[in-house]
Amino acid sequence: MRLRYVGLIMKNALRNRRRSLLTVLSIAASLCLLGVLMAMYQTFFLGEGSPDQALRLITRNRISLTNFMPAAYLDQIKRIPGVREAMIMQWFGGVYKDTDFKNFFARFAVEPEKIPVLYPEYRVPGEQMAAFQTERTACLVGRALADRFGWKIGDRVTIMG
Repeated sequence: MRLRYVGLIMKNALRNRRRSLLTVLSIAASLCLLGVLMAMYQTFFLGEGSPDQALRLITRNRISLTNFMPAAYLDQIKRIPGVREAMIMQWFGGVYKDTDFKNFFARFAVEPEKIPVLYPEYRVPGEQMAAFQTERTACLVGRALADRFGWKIGDRVTIMG
């Protein structure tokens, strides 16, 4: 774009200085407000994770979370220099109670003995972790989800799928 209209733009902007000043101030205020709100969102909802989380890499099928990755990939990933541990974490689409969206929550099949190694930030008492690792039908549930559905330790939760 050629700069032949710059003089005309400046002449028009300086014709009514109060209007130009208020326009610039309103744009500056809106950008400042946007920056503050984005910073607050980052602080409250996307806070910095633990150092262990910074080293964790999650790989999934490029098609969908529900599709399996080839089992051979697990061995290939384990052979990469610097990889300490790898596990399969498979999402499954079971249904709790009914198909109402309010009853939806993520469900993953995992290798129980690797959870404390790969997710050290999970604070699970030792006896509960041991029970999870030995009982084939056990599951780990966060406090918020347990409170939402009224679950207690030892409850039987049926997931149809």
